[in-house]
Amino acid sequence: MKIRLKDKIVVLTGAASGIGRSTAILFAKEGAIQILSDIDEVGLKETLEMIENSKDKTSIMKVDVRNPEEVKNMIDSTIEKYGRIDVLIVNAGVVRVGPVETFPDEDYDLLIDVNLKGTHHTCKFAVPYFKKQKFGSIITLASVAAHIGQTAHANYCSTKAGVLGYTRALALDLAPYNIRVNSVSPGATDTPMLQSDVAKQAKDRGITYKEVKKEFESEGVLGRWATPEEIATGILFLATEESSYITGADLRIDGGWTTQ
Repeated sequence: MKIRLKDKIVVLTGAASGIGRSTAILFAKEGAIQILSDIDEVGLKETLEMIENSKDKTSIMKVDVRNPEEVKNMIDSTIEKYGRIDVLIVNAGVVRVGPVETFPDEDYDLLIDVNLKGTHHTCKFAVPYFKKQKFGSIITLASVAAHIGQTAHANYCSTKAGVLGYTRALALDLAPYNIRVNSVSPGATDTPMLQSDVAKQAKDRGITYKEVKKEFESEGVLGRWATPEEIATGILFLATEESSYITGADLRIDGGWTTQ
């Protein structure tokens, strides 16, 4: 079997659960040397325990992407240790939902600070090194919510649409340096983040969790949620030379949701 990321240096944020955790596990199998970060240190340690036979090639760091100094330290320490970054995966994100007229400012601040500014901080401190080395791949996590409207998701949708715009523009900026920048837009994916979203909607609407879950499942034409592993395979594709002529693109892994 071809090992597609043998000894590639990969920095991944949001690795404590969900898509980030599945990506870390998959990339370890593909031979990557990984620097995994998250604000959830307990979850990070659990992810590390799930990585079989590659713990010696994996480092974990507690990082809050809202804090530029912590992000800078993660990037700088990676360069100091390895001399380069081959793949940067900007995965850290949060969700908060609710009608705009009652949406708390602190929740919107959190969405902006993590989803948008966190993406910016992670790219900002890595870009100078990418420009200097003149190779590499940056992958951001947008969402199906960047492409369509969802009930009670106006604030969340706005931040994910922002990630999509940021990614496209950054792809233009870095193309002259041979750096590819792409995004992945997952649809409904069975992660703790979506589970909490569904639970809140069920409570707010006075219906069962199962009823809300069924609504989400029916949005895609395949009639089910994605597994985090299915999203991770798309991220892997964009990280490898198999996607060497792709930049400024968004890979929608949404079960056909946006085709309707």
